[in-house]
Amino acid sequence: MNEPIQEGKPIYVFQLPIRIWHWSMVLSFLVLIPTGYIIGKPWHSLDGDPTYLFYMGYTRMAHFIAGFIITIGLLWRIIFAFFGNKYSRQVFIIPFWRKSWWLDLLSDFRWYLFLDRTPREHIGHNPLAQLGMMTCINLLIIMILTGFGMYVQSSDSVILQPFHLVVDFIYWIGDSGRDLHSYHRLGMLFLMCFIIIHLYMVIREEIMGKSTLVSTMFSGFRLLRSGKGG
Repeated sequence: MNEPIQEGKPIYVFQLPIRIWHWSMVLSFLVLIPTGYIIGKPWHSLDGDPTYLFYMGYTRMAHFIAGFIITIGLLWRIIFAFFGNKYSRQVFIIPFWRKSWWLDLLSDFRWYLFLDRTPREHIGHNPLAQLGMMTCINLLIIMILTGFGMYVQSSDSVILQPFHLVVDFIYWIGDSGRDLHSYHRLGMLFLMCFIIIHLYMVIREEIMGKSTLVSTMFSGFRLLRSGKGG
């Protein structure tokens, strides 16, 4: 898992489609989380005629648009994993069978818990980031299924009709439409936890680690800086 990184020599890691996907997800989350909260717990009073104000209508529309962007983006991300470089597949193919991967994962935990003074350097995702991103992608799939499962109940769109299977499954396990809302909302809370942990890891690595991280997601190039870390 560990690959040698030469100081001062940039390595092209994240291709343009990966970076576009990443930042489109960021923007979508910034819309989905507040609008989803408002939809689930709307404000009780607003000044103005609701016929013209259409506040909740615009809120739902923004939420749905961001949800469609998330869905299309995730499908594109999965497809690009087949055509991109080896780093584009790291979040989908995790080498659990390698002892070195588990040792690196333990080292990552120690680094982020302030038990180690320096991190192990990785060109692509470190094992902990791989595990986190795979968890995030699975959460996104659950959010897409539950989200469209709710949406299809008030939509006649032919392309969305397969999502009736989600509703059927919820009733099959003995739950109800209200429970579907609860699962969707619980998924949002898990995603918020992931975002907080992700931001901590990125900021800590950028400030205290040797390799660039934030700038890498803008330029695509990772650089091992001299005189950093420890």
